[in-house]
Amino acid sequence: MARVAICSFLMASAVLAQSSTPPAFYKDVLPVLQKHCQTCHRPGEIAPMSFIGYRETRPWAKAIKTSVLTKKMPPWFADPQYGHFTNERRLTEKEIGVLVSWADNGAAEGNEKDKPAPVQFAEGWYIGKPDMVVEFPREI
Repeated sequence: MARVAICSFLMASAVLAQSSTPPAFYKDVLPVLQKHCQTCHRPGEIAPMSFIGYRETRPWAKAIKTSVLTKKMPPWFADPQYGHFTNERRLTEKEIGVLVSWADNGAAEGNEKDKPAPVQFAEGWYIGKPDMVVEFPREI
């Protein structure tokens, strides 16, 4: 496990070495969070904390770094050797690098004018309506 984290960290560092300015929340980090994290990390969902805005995300910067380097987050247990998944939630090495560099460089807020539009999440089945829903006649 440590070897994977070290390799990921080195690859992420190499990707970011090309950039001279550290990532900022609104411009660089928020798009990654919107794409991979906010389905669970928002009010009313399963994650215990929200990553919708800077103020609620900033205290978790170091934990985010650790979680993405160890591949605990985003949770995805399917083996990529066995097909392509349309709802795959893996981060690219570049995305990992952005999150790691942001945490390592003080987790800057940046300019709010760089903030992308909020994601409009679907109500109910966010990965598409299932073919069948089976309900039990009584709670188990």
